Amino acid sequence: MKQNDLTVLKHVGTSRMKLLNDSGITTITQLHDIPLDKLAGIKSIGEYYAKRIKKSVSDYYGVKNGELSVTIRPVKEEQPERINRDLKKKIKKLRKRLNRVNENFKPLWKKKYLELYVIFKKRLTKLKTRLSVLVRIREDLSDDDKKTIIKKADVLMYNLKKVGKKPKKKNYNIAIQEIQSFSKMLKEIIS
Repeated sequence: MKQNDLTVLKHVGTSRMKLLNDSGITTITQLHDIPLDKLAGIKSIGEYYAKRIKKSVSDYYGVKNGELSVTIRPVKEEQPERINRDLKKKIKKLRKRLNRVNENFKPLWKKKYLELYVIFKKRLTKLKTRLSVLVRIREDLSDDDKKTIIKKADVLMYNLKKVGKKPKKKNYNIAIQEIQSFSKMLKEIIS
């Protein structure tokens, strides 16, 4: 690969290479050395592509992101915030899904499902109580516990989506088992 062929980098095509050449940047080394704000100041590159070009230069050289002039927050600092956001979203989605399944499972005219609906409703009430406790103590949980809850919530939501269409005996039983196992897991983590 030629040192002065900037098109070997991601996000640099022939038109951007021409812009960079007009600005005096003809080699990848010059592109590596230029500060991010100066690169972003070049006409029609902007900050978005400047960051991506700098990243592709670091990938080209095999240099770590921290050694470049690009300021990127480390993943370890961002991860707990992302996990907290994910957990909050999962709890919100799970509540919506539980409400939807509850509405679909209401046995309005079929008495044969009434007993199953009562059991389902009890399990649902316990789970909603544990979700409320989880919301209150969410910050005190370890990241591993949060990740476990997120994974299990995904599984529960998937299964509720599958069974929550028609009130059938099989669907009630599956939903009750899934809700019960998720609720037990929450009880173990919370206590």
